[in-house]
Amino acid sequence: MPIPFQDLSENDHADAVAWLRLIREEGGGGVRAALFHTSIQGQPLAFSFTRAETPRPYSTQPDNADAFRTTLAKSLFQAAALSPALILSLAEEMPHPAFAGHLRLGIPLCRVKGASPPFGNGNPPRLLWATNEPGYGSSARRALDRIMEGVSPFEPFERVAKALSEAFADQRALALTSVPGMTTVVSLDSPGERAEHPADSTMEAGGGPGASTREERLPPGLANRLWAALSAPGHAGARRRDFQLEWPGTLMPFQLDGVQALLERDRLLLADDMGLGKTLQAIAALRILRKRRAIRSCLVVAPASLLDQWRREIAKWGPELSAIIIRGSSSDRAWQWAAAVDITLVSYDTLRSDFGANAQSPVRRKIWDVVVADEAQRVKNRNDTSQSLKGLQRLRSWALTGTPIENREEELASILEFVDHNGQGPRKGFSSIPALLERHRELQLRRKKGDVLADLPPKQTTKLTLELHANQRSSYDKAENDGVVYLKSLGAEVKVRHILELISRLKQICNADPKTGESSKLADIRERLERLIAQGHRALVFSQYVRDTSGVAAAANYLREFNPLTITGETPLEERAAVIDRFKTRKEHGALVLSLRAGGLGLNLQEASYVFHLDRWWNPAVERQAEDRTHRIGQTVKVNVIKYACADTIEERIDRALERKQGIFDRLIDDVSLDLSTQLDRQELLSLFGLGDDGVA
Repeated sequence: MPIPFQDLSENDHADAVAWLRLIREEGGGGVRAALFHTSIQGQPLAFSFTRAETPRPYSTQPDNADAFRTTLAKSLFQAAALSPALILSLAEEMPHPAFAGHLRLGIPLCRVKGASPPFGNGNPPRLLWATNEPGYGSSARRALDRIMEGVSPFEPFERVAKALSEAFADQRALALTSVPGMTTVVSLDSPGERAEHPADSTMEAGGGPGASTREERLPPGLANRLWAALSAPGHAGARRRDFQLEWPGTLMPFQLDGVQALLERDRLLLADDMGLGKTLQAIAALRILRKRRAIRSCLVVAPASLLDQWRREIAKWGPELSAIIIRGSSSDRAWQWAAAVDITLVSYDTLRSDFGANAQSPVRRKIWDVVVADEAQRVKNRNDTSQSLKGLQRLRSWALTGTPIENREEELASILEFVDHNGQGPRKGFSSIPALLERHRELQLRRKKGDVLADLPPKQTTKLTLELHANQRSSYDKAENDGVVYLKSLGAEVKVRHILELISRLKQICNADPKTGESSKLADIRERLERLIAQGHRALVFSQYVRDTSGVAAAANYLREFNPLTITGETPLEERAAVIDRFKTRKEHGALVLSLRAGGLGLNLQEASYVFHLDRWWNPAVERQAEDRTHRIGQTVKVNVIKYACADTIEERIDRALERKQGIFDRLIDDVSLDLSTQLDRQELLSLFGLGDDGVA
């Protein structure tokens, strides 16, 4: 799909590019040579040309031919008034690469092989460097990249040939350049300089050993014809150009709006609902900015589990962009940080380690054109990871997250401290809630699925309350009674962690009895899957636990007749993609069982239409992220979400607390969530067991 955009570069690079041609005359009588200087956009700046009789024997002694070409080229460069950033020649006309060393110009020279008139058609030409290949970010590399953006990048070679034909159609030019014993170079002034002397342009002789110099004036008509032949086709002097980029799929209107916002804003919190393509929008914006030459370096910081997915998406949506993942040993990471690539990908943990205390570390010294914080809720706390991200020197700050606040205002403040800063001045802090919310409204772009995806099938959420099986009930009641006795025994010394440990132990018993393996939840899931899989449905099963008695392993074993696959935090990153691919392509796997943290981010699993939450997480936003692995763009059927709780257990009490707390944060920011494990104080946690301070004192 083509997407037009304007090249907004107002200050195009001023370095000239030199185009060298050495064309043998028909019949072998002589060689016509020309050096054409243009701007990077192709406007003519200067033109020099000469001619010499072919030495004998020219064709049978290649060394003589190369020396002859080198002499002609050297004469042209000695007479040139401009110093180009890059020289381009045709490999067919200068076949021996050693001539670049004989010229001793100190300018990168690239021989183009396989470019034959009309230039730019057919297979892409090969670029053969006669000098050391220029480094990334150098003026020569920027010039070449800009040239290659054109439809016919090597078309100026054709203009040179036309100008030479025009020049030597005039007998005076032919006679002048054939003076015996000397190399004569005819140089045309730039059009601006000729405006001061409109009647003519000058001839200069020189360039060879012992050569003399003389000035003559070309007929004004010939000079004008030469500049007409050398002018860029269709060039109107505009500095804003329309480009078409091809994309592998169709971007939706709201996604195009998001891309435009990223292009226009150097500080943006893209807070679209999960599943709306925030990664895609960011890559599209980076690709366009790179195409415009507006950026040269980008750092993407993301959870480690998402780095490979980022690289795959870059290869798909920005195939010309180079990318590297920072990982491995410290020595490996050292050269990876120095790699000349368009996009550098790093995990939050690795960034924290490599940012370090050394002010001379590569990641600290570099000024990044763009820093993208994906799943930016990872820096909601003001800790070492957050400070490393905020300490990066950068010109643009983009944060991507569907949940910019999960628990309290300070989390939003921490994310905005990254976004609302260019990385080169005093760091911004937010101490006033009104000021925070006002700035938040200015920096956040958020779209919800219901507003922008009218055709997305609905998501239906069902809460089921089940009775514990007999053995589960016995184990649960004993564990809760023993736990309450223990809390009372601690008295005033009871800590929040003691209460959370008891809650976690009870929730795991609600999943499955640790002694017998009985589970009312898993029995219900198995009964449902028997019907659903027969109807062609497939399911995701999430649990916050992984152990074989109550979490992912227990669920996979209980549901083994459906050939389930599993992903947990212990699944190596390189294996997760293979597991996902198997689930997507092999329908004999009726279910995928995932831990909530490992499987709740970065996966596209539209193949599933049912989601089961074996247990409830403290944070509803994390649950929604998990559900949206399947309820996202590309889903064609209704997504059914089933959340379990066991009657007369801690799970019922937690669910009621979640509902009460959710309303508070909905009023602060749309679709935010909370984390009761950090939000509930000691008294609120004790109240889950019907206890107060006086009950444990």
